[in-house]
Amino acid sequence: MELLIERLLLVKSATAPSASPKGAIYYLSDVLGQYNIWRFDGRRHDALFPWDGRISAFSISPKGDVAFAADVGGDERWRLHLYVEDSVRPIALEGVNNLGSWDPEGRRLAYTSTAQDPANFYVYVYDSEKGESRKLADLPGINVVTDWGAAGILVHHAESSRDGDIYLVKDGEAKNLTKHSGEEINAGAKFLGDNKIIYLTNRGSEHVGLAVMDLTSGEAKYLVQLDREIEAFDVWGNYVAFAVNEDGFSSLYIYHLPTGLTHKVAIPPGVVTSLSWRYGRLVFSLSGPRIGHEVFAYAAEVRQLTDSPKFGLDFSQNAVPEAVKYKASDGLEVPALLYKPAGSPPYRAVVWLHGGPESQERPDFDPVVQLLVRLGYLVAAPNFRGSAGYGRTYLRLDDGEKRLDAVRDVADFVKWLQEQGLASGKPCAMGGSYGGYLTLMSLALYPDLWSCGVEVAGITNLATFLERTAPWRRRHREAEYGRLEDRGLLERLSPTTYVDRIAAPLLVIHGVNDIRVPISEAEQLVERLKALGRAVEFLRLEGEGHVLSTQGRARAYRAAAEFIRKYL
Repeated sequence: MELLIERLLLVKSATAPSASPKGAIYYLSDVLGQYNIWRFDGRRHDALFPWDGRISAFSISPKGDVAFAADVGGDERWRLHLYVEDSVRPIALEGVNNLGSWDPEGRRLAYTSTAQDPANFYVYVYDSEKGESRKLADLPGINVVTDWGAAGILVHHAESSRDGDIYLVKDGEAKNLTKHSGEEINAGAKFLGDNKIIYLTNRGSEHVGLAVMDLTSGEAKYLVQLDREIEAFDVWGNYVAFAVNEDGFSSLYIYHLPTGLTHKVAIPPGVVTSLSWRYGRLVFSLSGPRIGHEVFAYAAEVRQLTDSPKFGLDFSQNAVPEAVKYKASDGLEVPALLYKPAGSPPYRAVVWLHGGPESQERPDFDPVVQLLVRLGYLVAAPNFRGSAGYGRTYLRLDDGEKRLDAVRDVADFVKWLQEQGLASGKPCAMGGSYGGYLTLMSLALYPDLWSCGVEVAGITNLATFLERTAPWRRRHREAEYGRLEDRGLLERLSPTTYVDRIAAPLLVIHGVNDIRVPISEAEQLVERLKALGRAVEFLRLEGEGHVLSTQGRARAYRAAAEFIRKYL
């Protein structure tokens, strides 16, 4: 059993591929223990260069130079570096930096940084020949450079995860191209040619589609508009590739711009996690229960390029989820995924609560889910109200005071599982980040439903969370949870208000270097539960941030599996 745990938690992955101007495919792989840049030349795979930190993203210039973002100890304070001519030199080491886009000549890199102000990602340009950066625009808030063309630099400005605009930065001035009222997604803009851009938007629509804007006239219209979400796209010549969320699974389409003809590409079942079309090469990464997380290329047919170590596991035995829907107590239909173990129901169950909150439980490869299923547990994952993937109306159903409705969705799910004969006895609640918050709220507000709980990097007090989270994240999170000034609302929605009601044994896991949800959130919870005499265990992970490293993940979820086996 211990060997099974080690095998699953150490399965490796490959993601975020991109073609280079000379034809090789670069991607990120954690084969060496944490994500590093790898290169595939059509014959062999090899790490591009040794690097001690975790690399989160890279961008290849038209000259073949590679800019990349890396952190230290999982702190997510991304530093930018440049790999060129077999050497690495710094681009931006202060603050938090978002990797951006190269100019068409491949000499200058546009990026955003909090180096000057911890609350704002201003726009900078790095000149690789001079080896220096200069600030280009004082655009406040959260900003990410998405493309650089003859007309200027395109920047995505995010007010929240569901509200943003596209700016065009040129000659030191930033022009808002998508001014709007209310909440509206405008993101991911790329130049299309003929002074046009293509971007993701849900303007006047329930779902995110693809739109084209003429920069000369300012006129915009939908290119592709569906009754489901378009999540990612890229452009090459007269073609657009885009991924669609269809009941959680990804579908991949190719659109021919001159004719509007659309072709659906046959891909393995799973979730497209990255999509890139550069120098004529369409590559993407896909995560699926029976695939793992791997890199693929498409040219007339789909070809898998990577085969990450699986440590002898037979992935054909992994559980593929069943999509179901249940009715909440107010009549709302709530989607969910069920990962069933071997044998017949009823099963001991783990209710798996996704993070976000504007996220979605999807049929990707999650080693922890597969571990729990192989240990004989039903893993039941609801997409409670407020989850992404079902349109803007569903996404807003947990705003403000309505957040308690999402907690009720979880309780209703437990009752439904029991009524359907799927779950025996009381289940375990488990989740990370916002899923950790929801785990705590569920344990506190519905204490009689649970046998135990596992929360990872969860929010326990919304007020202290907003006070101590990274400054640039505060306004972004206030749009979801409520403003810091509204202490009454934050108190009503915080687990600490109800912590004395938690009766089930609880395991708390948190990384010391977490800047999204500071470890003080876990410390105050554990201290309070111990004072109340509750059964609580605390795994404090040194050298880990909000997203755990391979080693941290193995340690954390080995402890979680042992805890669940003890109490469930």
